[in-house]
Amino acid sequence: MKIVSLVSAVDQNIRQMIEGMHPETDAVVVNQCDTEGDKTFSVCGITVRQIDMRERGVGLSRNTCIDHAPDCDVILFTDEDIIYDEGYSGLIAKEYEAHPEADAILFNVRVCEARRTYWNEDYARVRFYNYGRYPAYSISIRHDKLMASGVRFPLDFGGGAKYINGEDSVFLHDLLKAGVRIYRTPVCLGEETERESTWFKGYDERFFVSRGALYVRLYGANAIPRAILFLVRHKYMYEEIGFSEAYRLMKRGMREMTQ
Repeated sequence: MKIVSLVSAVDQNIRQMIEGMHPETDAVVVNQCDTEGDKTFSVCGITVRQIDMRERGVGLSRNTCIDHAPDCDVILFTDEDIIYDEGYSGLIAKEYEAHPEADAILFNVRVCEARRTYWNEDYARVRFYNYGRYPAYSISIRHDKLMASGVRFPLDFGGGAKYINGEDSVFLHDLLKAGVRIYRTPVCLGEETERESTWFKGYDERFFVSRGALYVRLYGANAIPRAILFLVRHKYMYEEIGFSEAYRLMKRGMREMTQ
């Protein structure tokens, strides 16, 4: 089984970055930096295609990776700060061989407790009611299924975009809408290196505006009740500004998405 990793990076020495990730599969890396270029080289026994680009935005970065991915069986999305366990590529292949019903599989990656949004305890179907917790680096998908779906990451959500996060949720939402069969698995591939977030600067104005915009993109007419439910469940996020101000900011993001 041929697996290709698609890596989004910002201002990195790509050779050193790849060595630190302990990769076992060929990779396409988009490095958003101050230069432009396209080259292929070998490192750690794998082939890496490095595409340097000046334009910013994680959605643009991941889409560029997709568009330049070679023909393969499975695509694994990843980031510059993921360190893989020895033998992880064999675990991916084993899961897909064992589960022909799965078009896409979401794997575990170890992260510090403060950043953890999910941890799979079983193998099960992912549907519209439980897809929203998964980061891009958990996502793998059969190459032919992704190409047939036509789905790409949104350009207006995520680091470097107008709205600071949510590109991974939009991507999974659109895959489900396109009929892609997504499953989760308790199999773990590696761990995330602790570092400062490239997008999260606290529960500030931009955070709540972005969240409101995201809820319109994901839930449409149900955005308002979902926003209220979010605020009720996460009171610690608006301790300083209060419920009313947080809700007002989310409503502003909703209006921006519908204008």
